[in-house]
Amino acid sequence: MKPLHRIWTYFFPNPSFYGWAVVGVCFWCSLLSSPGQSFVISLYIEHAMAAAGLSRLEISSLYAAMTLSAAACLPMMGRLADRWPSRRFLGVVVVLLGASCALFASVQNAVMLGAAFFLLRLLGQGSIGLGTLTVTVQWFRRYRGRALAVVGQGYAAGEMVFPAIVFALMTLLGWRGSLWLFAGLYILMFAPLVAFLLRERRLDEWSDGVKASIDQPIAEVYEAEERAFSLAEAMRMPAFWVMVACVSVFPMAVTALIFHQVAIFESMQWGAARIPLSFATFAGAALLMTYVSGMVLERVSSRFAISLAMVFMVLAMASTFVALPALAASLAYGSLLGVASGMTASANNMLWPEYYGIAALGAIKGVVTAVRNGATALGPPLVALLAGEAERFGTAFVVLGSICALTAIVALLIKPPAAPAQA
Repeated sequence: MKPLHRIWTYFFPNPSFYGWAVVGVCFWCSLLSSPGQSFVISLYIEHAMAAAGLSRLEISSLYAAMTLSAAACLPMMGRLADRWPSRRFLGVVVVLLGASCALFASVQNAVMLGAAFFLLRLLGQGSIGLGTLTVTVQWFRRYRGRALAVVGQGYAAGEMVFPAIVFALMTLLGWRGSLWLFAGLYILMFAPLVAFLLRERRLDEWSDGVKASIDQPIAEVYEAEERAFSLAEAMRMPAFWVMVACVSVFPMAVTALIFHQVAIFESMQWGAARIPLSFATFAGAALLMTYVSGMVLERVSSRFAISLAMVFMVLAMASTFVALPALAASLAYGSLLGVASGMTASANNMLWPEYYGIAALGAIKGVVTAVRNGATALGPPLVALLAGEAERFGTAFVVLGSICALTAIVALLIKPPAAPAQA
Protein backbone atom coordinates (compact mmCIF):
# COMPACT_ATOMS: atom_id res chain seq x y z
CA MET A 1 0.00 0.00 0.00
CA LYS A 2 2.87 2.39 0.70
CA PRO A 3 4.05 2.57 -2.95
CA LEU A 4 0.47 3.28 -4.05
CA HIS A 5 0.15 5.93 -1.37
CA ARG A 6 3.37 7.58 -2.51
CA ILE A 7 2.17 7.61 -6.11
CA TRP A 8 -1.20 9.04 -5.07
CA THR A 9 0.35 11.79 -2.94
CA TYR A 10 2.77 12.66 -5.76
CA PHE A 11 -0.11 13.46 -8.09
CA PHE A 12 -2.41 14.79 -5.34
CA PRO A 13 -0.27 16.30 -2.54
CA ASN A 14 -1.90 16.66 0.89
CA PRO A 15 -4.78 14.33 -0.09
CA SER A 16 -6.81 15.13 3.05
CA PHE A 17 -6.96 18.81 2.03
CA TYR A 18 -10.59 19.75 1.31
CA GLY A 19 -9.52 21.56 -1.83
CA TRP A 20 -9.25 18.18 -3.57
CA ALA A 21 -12.90 17.49 -2.69
CA VAL A 22 -13.73 20.83 -4.31
CA VAL A 23 -11.76 19.73 -7.38
CA GLY A 24 -13.79 16.51 -7.49
CA VAL A 25 -17.06 18.45 -7.41
CA CYS A 26 -15.79 20.78 -10.14
CA PHE A 27 -14.75 17.77 -12.26
CA TRP A 28 -18.32 16.52 -11.89
CA CYS A 29 -19.70 19.95 -12.84
CA SER A 30 -17.52 19.95 -15.97
CA LEU A 31 -18.95 16.57 -16.93
CA LEU A 32 -22.47 17.87 -16.22
CA SER A 33 -21.92 20.66 -18.76
CA SER A 34 -22.27 18.07 -21.55
CA PRO A 35 -25.94 18.80 -22.46
CA GLY A 36 -24.83 22.32 -23.39
CA GLN A 37 -21.97 21.11 -25.60
CA SER A 38 -22.22 20.56 -29.35
CA PHE A 39 -21.33 16.86 -29.16
CA VAL A 40 -24.53 16.16 -27.17
CA ILE A 41 -26.84 18.72 -28.79
CA SER A 42 -25.91 17.32 -32.21
CA LEU A 43 -27.42 13.96 -31.21
CA TYR A 44 -30.84 15.63 -30.92
CA ILE A 45 -30.66 17.78 -34.06
CA GLU A 46 -32.66 15.48 -36.35
CA HIS A 47 -35.48 15.25 -33.79
CA ALA A 48 -35.39 19.01 -33.14
CA MET A 49 -35.60 19.74 -36.88
CA ALA A 50 -38.75 17.65 -37.16
CA ALA A 51 -40.31 19.09 -34.00
CA ALA A 52 -39.70 22.72 -34.98
CA GLY A 53 -40.27 22.25 -38.72
CA LEU A 54 -36.86 23.61 -39.71
CA SER A 55 -34.47 22.72 -42.52
CA ARG A 56 -30.84 21.83 -41.84
CA LEU A 57 -29.68 25.28 -42.95
CA GLU A 58 -32.30 26.99 -40.78
CA ILE A 59 -31.47 25.01 -37.64
CA SER A 60 -27.73 25.50 -38.23
CA SER A 61 -28.22 29.25 -38.55
CA LEU A 62 -30.41 29.33 -35.44
CA TYR A 63 -27.80 27.38 -33.47
CA ALA A 64 -24.99 29.71 -34.57
CA ALA A 65 -27.04 32.81 -33.71
CA MET A 66 -27.92 31.51 -30.24
CA THR A 67 -24.31 30.48 -29.60
CA LEU A 68 -23.13 34.01 -30.41
CA SER A 69 -25.92 35.54 -28.30
CA ALA A 70 -24.99 33.34 -25.35
CA ALA A 71 -21.32 34.25 -25.76
CA ALA A 72 -22.21 37.94 -25.52
CA CYS A 73 -23.74 37.33 -22.07
CA LEU A 74 -20.72 35.53 -20.60
CA PRO A 75 -18.91 38.66 -19.31
CA MET A 76 -21.98 39.35 -17.15
CA MET A 77 -21.94 35.74 -15.91
CA GLY A 78 -18.23 36.07 -15.14
CA ARG A 79 -18.85 39.10 -12.92
CA LEU A 80 -21.59 37.15 -11.17
CA ALA A 81 -19.17 34.24 -10.58
CA ASP A 82 -16.78 36.69 -8.87
CA ARG A 83 -19.49 38.09 -6.58
CA TRP A 84 -21.56 35.06 -5.63
CA PRO A 85 -20.36 32.20 -3.40
CA SER A 86 -19.42 29.23 -5.55
CA ARG A 87 -22.11 26.94 -4.12
CA ARG A 88 -24.81 29.46 -5.01
CA PHE A 89 -23.45 30.22 -8.48
CA LEU A 90 -22.85 26.63 -9.59
CA GLY A 91 -25.94 25.34 -7.80
CA VAL A 92 -28.14 27.84 -9.63
CA VAL A 93 -26.40 27.15 -12.96
CA VAL A 94 -26.97 23.39 -12.64
CA VAL A 95 -30.65 23.95 -11.75
CA LEU A 96 -31.10 26.23 -14.76
CA LEU A 97 -29.27 23.76 -17.00
CA GLY A 98 -31.79 21.13 -15.91
CA ALA A 99 -34.62 23.55 -16.67
CA SER A 100 -33.05 24.13 -20.11
CA CYS A 101 -33.17 20.39 -20.76
CA ALA A 102 -36.87 20.47 -19.85
CA LEU A 103 -37.43 23.33 -22.30
CA PHE A 104 -35.55 21.42 -25.01
CA ALA A 105 -37.75 18.39 -24.33
CA SER A 106 -40.87 20.54 -24.80
CA VAL A 107 -39.87 22.15 -28.13
CA GLN A 108 -42.77 22.68 -30.54
CA ASN A 109 -41.52 25.56 -32.69
CA ALA A 110 -38.46 27.60 -33.67
CA VAL A 111 -38.92 30.16 -30.88
CA MET A 112 -38.84 27.49 -28.16
CA LEU A 113 -35.89 25.79 -29.84
CA GLY A 114 -33.95 29.06 -30.05
CA ALA A 115 -34.55 29.72 -26.36
CA ALA A 116 -33.40 26.20 -25.49
CA PHE A 117 -30.24 26.57 -27.60
CA PHE A 118 -29.47 29.93 -25.98
CA LEU A 119 -29.82 28.63 -22.41
CA LEU A 120 -27.96 25.38 -23.05
CA ARG A 121 -25.02 27.23 -24.61
CA LEU A 122 -24.98 29.99 -21.99
CA LEU A 123 -25.11 27.62 -19.03
CA GLY A 124 -23.40 24.46 -20.28
CA GLN A 125 -20.77 25.76 -22.66
CA GLY A 126 -19.90 28.90 -20.72
CA SER A 127 -21.13 29.47 -17.18
CA ILE A 128 -20.15 26.16 -15.58
CA GLY A 129 -16.55 26.69 -16.67
CA LEU A 130 -16.51 30.17 -15.15
CA GLY A 131 -17.80 28.86 -11.83
CA THR A 132 -15.40 25.93 -11.57
CA LEU A 133 -12.41 28.12 -12.43
CA THR A 134 -13.14 30.84 -9.89
CA VAL A 135 -13.62 28.41 -7.00
CA THR A 136 -10.66 26.13 -7.85
CA VAL A 137 -8.10 28.94 -7.95
CA GLN A 138 -9.15 29.99 -4.44
CA TRP A 139 -7.94 26.67 -3.05
CA PHE A 140 -4.68 26.20 -4.97
CA ARG A 141 -1.60 28.18 -5.86
CA ARG A 142 1.41 25.86 -6.06
CA TYR A 143 -0.68 22.91 -7.30
CA ARG A 144 -3.08 25.02 -9.34
CA GLY A 145 -2.01 23.44 -12.62
CA ARG A 146 -2.91 19.87 -11.70
CA ALA A 147 -6.08 20.97 -9.88
CA LEU A 148 -7.37 22.84 -12.93
CA ALA A 149 -6.26 19.95 -15.14
CA VAL A 150 -8.44 17.52 -13.19
CA VAL A 151 -11.37 19.93 -13.46
CA GLY A 152 -10.77 20.17 -17.22
CA GLN A 153 -10.72 16.39 -17.55
CA GLY A 154 -14.42 16.44 -16.71
CA TYR A 155 -15.11 17.79 -20.20
CA ALA A 156 -13.13 14.96 -21.82
CA ALA A 157 -14.92 12.45 -19.58
CA GLY A 158 -18.24 13.87 -20.75
CA GLU A 159 -17.17 13.41 -24.38
CA MET A 160 -16.37 9.78 -23.64
CA VAL A 161 -19.51 8.76 -21.71
CA PHE A 162 -22.39 11.11 -22.52
CA PRO A 163 -23.02 10.09 -26.17
CA ALA A 164 -23.47 6.44 -25.16
CA ILE A 165 -25.76 7.46 -22.28
CA VAL A 166 -27.85 9.65 -24.57
CA PHE A 167 -28.23 6.92 -27.21
CA ALA A 168 -29.24 4.38 -24.56
CA LEU A 169 -31.79 6.71 -22.97
CA MET A 170 -33.27 7.71 -26.33
CA THR A 171 -33.75 4.02 -27.13
CA LEU A 172 -35.51 3.41 -23.80
CA LEU A 173 -37.41 6.67 -23.30
CA GLY A 174 -37.42 8.48 -26.63
CA TRP A 175 -35.58 11.73 -27.28
CA ARG A 176 -37.97 13.86 -25.23
CA GLY A 177 -38.02 11.35 -22.39
CA SER A 178 -34.22 11.32 -22.17
CA LEU A 179 -34.17 15.10 -21.79
CA TRP A 180 -36.89 15.02 -19.13
CA LEU A 181 -34.82 12.51 -17.18
CA PHE A 182 -31.76 14.77 -17.39
CA ALA A 183 -33.90 17.70 -16.21
CA GLY A 184 -35.13 15.80 -13.17
CA LEU A 185 -31.68 14.52 -12.21
CA TYR A 186 -30.03 17.92 -12.58
CA ILE A 187 -32.66 19.80 -10.56
CA LEU A 188 -33.46 17.25 -7.85
CA MET A 189 -30.14 15.45 -7.36
CA PHE A 190 -27.07 17.07 -8.92
CA ALA A 191 -27.71 20.72 -8.01
CA PRO A 192 -28.33 20.01 -4.28
CA LEU A 193 -25.17 17.85 -4.15
CA VAL A 194 -23.07 20.60 -5.72
CA ALA A 195 -24.46 23.21 -3.35
CA PHE A 196 -23.88 20.94 -0.33
CA LEU A 197 -20.29 19.93 -1.13
CA LEU A 198 -18.85 23.21 -2.42
CA ARG A 199 -17.60 25.97 -0.13
CA GLU A 200 -15.13 28.84 -0.19
CA ARG A 201 -11.69 28.56 1.38
CA ARG A 202 -11.62 30.08 4.87
CA LEU A 203 -9.00 32.63 5.88
CA ASP A 204 -7.43 30.15 8.31
CA GLU A 205 -6.96 27.57 5.53
CA TRP A 206 -3.84 27.81 3.44
CA SER A 207 -3.70 27.21 -0.29
CA ASP A 208 -2.65 23.70 -1.33
CA GLY A 209 -3.22 22.38 2.22
CA VAL A 210 0.11 23.73 3.47
CA LYS A 211 0.00 24.27 7.22
CA ALA A 212 0.86 27.64 8.66
CA SER A 213 3.98 28.10 10.77
CA ILE A 214 4.08 29.88 14.12
CA ASP A 215 5.60 32.94 12.47
CA GLN A 216 3.00 33.02 9.68
CA PRO A 217 -0.34 32.27 11.31
CA ILE A 218 -2.70 32.93 8.41
CA ALA A 219 -1.51 34.42 5.13
CA GLU A 220 1.13 32.85 2.95
CA VAL A 221 3.87 35.14 1.74
CA TYR A 222 3.56 34.04 -1.86
CA GLU A 223 -0.20 34.66 -1.84
CA ALA A 224 0.45 38.30 -1.03
CA GLU A 225 2.47 38.47 -4.24
CA GLU A 226 -0.41 37.30 -6.48
CA ARG A 227 -1.20 39.72 -9.27
CA ALA A 228 -4.46 41.63 -8.87
CA PHE A 229 -5.59 43.27 -12.11
CA SER A 230 -9.15 44.49 -12.53
CA LEU A 231 -11.03 43.70 -15.74
CA ALA A 232 -10.70 47.33 -16.87
CA GLU A 233 -6.93 47.30 -16.29
CA ALA A 234 -6.52 44.05 -18.22
CA MET A 235 -8.66 45.22 -21.14
CA ARG A 236 -6.58 48.39 -21.53
CA MET A 237 -3.51 46.29 -22.34
CA PRO A 238 -2.96 45.39 -26.02
CA ALA A 239 -1.20 42.21 -24.84
CA PHE A 240 -4.46 41.04 -23.25
CA TRP A 241 -6.27 41.09 -26.58
CA VAL A 242 -3.34 39.45 -28.35
CA MET A 243 -3.48 36.54 -25.90
CA VAL A 244 -7.27 36.36 -26.20
CA ALA A 245 -6.79 36.00 -29.96
CA CYS A 246 -4.12 33.32 -29.43
CA VAL A 247 -6.32 31.15 -27.19
CA SER A 248 -9.26 31.58 -29.60
CA VAL A 249 -7.45 30.03 -32.57
CA PHE A 250 -7.72 26.46 -31.28
CA PRO A 251 -11.51 26.41 -30.69
CA MET A 252 -12.07 28.11 -34.04
CA ALA A 253 -9.94 25.55 -35.89
CA VAL A 254 -10.98 22.39 -34.04
CA THR A 255 -14.70 23.26 -34.22
CA ALA A 256 -14.36 23.63 -37.99
CA LEU A 257 -12.56 20.30 -38.30
CA ILE A 258 -15.11 18.46 -36.14
CA PHE A 259 -18.09 20.13 -37.82
CA HIS A 260 -16.88 18.94 -41.24
CA GLN A 261 -15.32 15.68 -40.04
CA VAL A 262 -17.56 13.40 -42.10
CA ALA A 263 -16.71 15.25 -45.31
CA ILE A 264 -13.02 15.42 -44.34
CA PHE A 265 -12.79 11.68 -43.67
CA GLU A 266 -14.54 10.88 -46.94
CA SER A 267 -12.35 13.34 -48.86
CA MET A 268 -9.21 11.75 -47.38
CA GLN A 269 -10.62 8.30 -48.28
CA TRP A 270 -10.36 7.23 -44.65
CA GLY A 271 -14.07 6.43 -44.50
CA ALA A 272 -16.63 7.93 -42.12
CA ALA A 273 -16.80 4.61 -40.26
CA ARG A 274 -13.39 5.39 -38.75
CA ILE A 275 -14.61 8.61 -37.11
CA PRO A 276 -15.65 7.00 -33.76
CA LEU A 277 -12.24 5.36 -33.27
CA SER A 278 -10.41 8.52 -34.30
CA PHE A 279 -12.55 10.57 -31.92
CA ALA A 280 -11.83 8.08 -29.13
CA THR A 281 -8.09 8.61 -29.62
CA PHE A 282 -8.76 12.35 -29.64
CA ALA A 283 -10.58 12.17 -26.29
CA GLY A 284 -8.01 9.82 -24.76
CA ALA A 285 -5.06 11.98 -25.79
CA ALA A 286 -6.85 15.09 -24.53
CA LEU A 287 -7.62 13.43 -21.19
CA LEU A 288 -3.98 12.44 -20.67
CA MET A 289 -2.40 15.68 -21.88
CA THR A 290 -4.74 17.87 -19.84
CA TYR A 291 -3.28 16.47 -16.62
CA VAL A 292 0.33 16.15 -17.80
CA SER A 293 0.43 19.70 -19.12
CA GLY A 294 -1.31 20.95 -15.98
CA MET A 295 1.52 19.58 -13.83
CA VAL A 296 4.17 21.03 -16.14
CA LEU A 297 2.49 24.45 -16.12
CA GLU A 298 3.00 24.67 -12.37
CA ARG A 299 6.65 25.31 -13.25
CA VAL A 300 6.67 27.01 -16.67
CA SER A 301 4.66 29.81 -18.24
CA SER A 302 1.37 28.98 -19.94
CA ARG A 303 2.42 30.75 -23.12
CA PHE A 304 4.81 27.88 -23.89
CA ALA A 305 1.94 25.37 -23.78
CA ILE A 306 -0.20 27.54 -26.06
CA SER A 307 2.66 27.72 -28.54
CA LEU A 308 3.35 23.97 -28.38
CA ALA A 309 -0.35 23.16 -28.76
CA MET A 310 -0.37 25.16 -31.99
CA VAL A 311 2.62 23.14 -33.19
CA PHE A 312 0.62 19.94 -32.66
CA MET A 313 -2.29 21.48 -34.57
CA VAL A 314 0.07 22.13 -37.48
CA LEU A 315 1.31 18.53 -37.26
CA ALA A 316 -2.27 17.22 -37.25
CA MET A 317 -3.10 19.07 -40.44
CA ALA A 318 0.26 18.23 -42.01
CA SER A 319 -0.43 14.54 -41.33
CA THR A 320 -3.26 14.66 -43.89
CA PHE A 321 -0.65 15.18 -46.62
CA VAL A 322 1.38 12.10 -45.60
CA ALA A 323 0.69 8.84 -47.41
CA LEU A 324 -0.33 6.42 -44.65
CA PRO A 325 -2.82 3.54 -44.42
CA ALA A 326 -6.30 4.88 -43.71
CA LEU A 327 -6.49 3.51 -40.16
CA ALA A 328 -3.05 4.79 -39.16
CA ALA A 329 -3.68 8.18 -40.75
CA SER A 330 -7.03 8.68 -39.00
CA LEU A 331 -5.59 7.64 -35.62
CA ALA A 332 -2.56 9.92 -36.02
CA TYR A 333 -4.83 12.81 -36.98
CA GLY A 334 -7.13 12.26 -33.97
CA SER A 335 -4.25 11.78 -31.52
CA LEU A 336 -2.43 14.95 -32.59
CA LEU A 337 -5.62 16.99 -32.31
CA GLY A 338 -6.22 15.47 -28.87
CA VAL A 339 -2.74 16.41 -27.64
CA ALA A 340 -3.33 19.98 -28.81
CA SER A 341 -6.74 19.99 -27.10
CA GLY A 342 -5.36 18.83 -23.75
CA MET A 343 -2.53 21.36 -23.78
CA THR A 344 -4.86 24.19 -24.74
CA ALA A 345 -7.38 23.30 -22.03
CA SER A 346 -4.78 23.49 -19.26
CA ALA A 347 -3.03 26.54 -20.69
CA ASN A 348 -6.26 28.51 -21.10
CA ASN A 349 -7.15 27.88 -17.45
CA MET A 350 -3.68 28.68 -16.10
CA LEU A 351 -2.89 31.67 -18.31
CA TRP A 352 -5.33 34.20 -16.89
CA PRO A 353 -4.57 33.82 -13.16
CA GLU A 354 -0.85 33.71 -14.08
CA TYR A 355 -1.05 36.97 -16.04
CA TYR A 356 -3.82 38.90 -14.26
CA GLY A 357 -4.38 37.32 -10.82
CA ILE A 358 -7.61 36.04 -9.30
CA ALA A 359 -9.23 39.22 -7.92
CA ALA A 360 -11.39 39.70 -11.04
CA LEU A 361 -10.79 36.29 -12.63
CA GLY A 362 -14.45 35.53 -13.32
CA ALA A 363 -14.98 38.82 -15.14
CA ILE A 364 -11.74 38.44 -17.12
CA LYS A 365 -12.44 34.83 -18.05
CA GLY A 366 -16.00 35.81 -18.99
CA VAL A 367 -14.65 38.15 -21.67
CA VAL A 368 -12.14 35.53 -22.83
CA THR A 369 -14.78 32.81 -23.03
CA ALA A 370 -17.16 35.10 -24.92
CA VAL A 371 -14.52 35.70 -27.60
CA ARG A 372 -13.50 32.02 -27.72
CA ASN A 373 -17.08 30.82 -28.04
CA GLY A 374 -17.77 33.45 -30.67
CA ALA A 375 -14.72 32.28 -32.61
CA THR A 376 -16.20 28.79 -32.88
CA ALA A 377 -18.87 30.23 -35.18
CA LEU A 378 -16.23 31.44 -37.67
CA GLY A 379 -14.40 28.18 -38.36
CA PRO A 380 -17.05 26.05 -40.12
CA PRO A 381 -18.00 28.61 -42.80
CA LEU A 382 -14.32 29.46 -43.41
CA VAL A 383 -13.45 25.80 -44.04
CA ALA A 384 -16.58 25.31 -46.16
CA LEU A 385 -15.60 28.31 -48.29
CA LEU A 386 -12.04 27.05 -48.74
CA ALA A 387 -13.16 23.49 -49.50
CA GLY A 388 -15.56 24.63 -52.21
CA GLU A 389 -18.23 22.55 -53.90
CA ALA A 390 -15.69 19.83 -54.66
CA GLU A 391 -15.08 19.45 -50.89
CA ARG A 392 -11.30 19.31 -51.19
CA PHE A 393 -9.81 20.31 -47.85
CA GLY A 394 -6.13 20.69 -48.72
CA THR A 395 -6.33 24.48 -48.99
CA ALA A 396 -8.26 24.67 -45.72
CA PHE A 397 -5.56 22.63 -43.95
CA VAL A 398 -2.86 24.94 -45.31
CA VAL A 399 -4.70 28.10 -44.22
CA LEU A 400 -5.58 26.79 -40.75
CA GLY A 401 -2.07 25.41 -40.33
CA SER A 402 -0.56 28.77 -41.25
CA ILE A 403 -2.79 30.56 -38.72
CA CYS A 404 -1.74 28.07 -36.03
CA ALA A 405 1.95 28.46 -36.91
CA LEU A 406 1.70 32.25 -36.64
CA THR A 407 -0.11 31.89 -33.30
CA ALA A 408 2.66 29.63 -31.99
CA ILE A 409 5.20 32.39 -32.63
CA VAL A 410 3.10 35.27 -31.29
CA ALA A 411 2.17 33.46 -28.06
CA LEU A 412 5.84 33.08 -27.14
CA LEU A 413 6.39 36.83 -27.38
CA ILE A 414 3.68 37.92 -24.91
CA LYS A 415 5.09 37.77 -21.39
CA PRO A 416 3.12 38.35 -18.15
CA PRO A 417 2.61 42.06 -17.43
CA ALA A 418 4.16 43.77 -14.44
CA ALA A 419 1.94 43.67 -11.37
CA PRO A 420 -0.23 46.80 -11.02
CA ALA A 421 0.83 49.41 -8.49
CA GLN A 422 -1.03 49.04 -5.21
CA ALA A 423 -2.86 52.09 -3.88
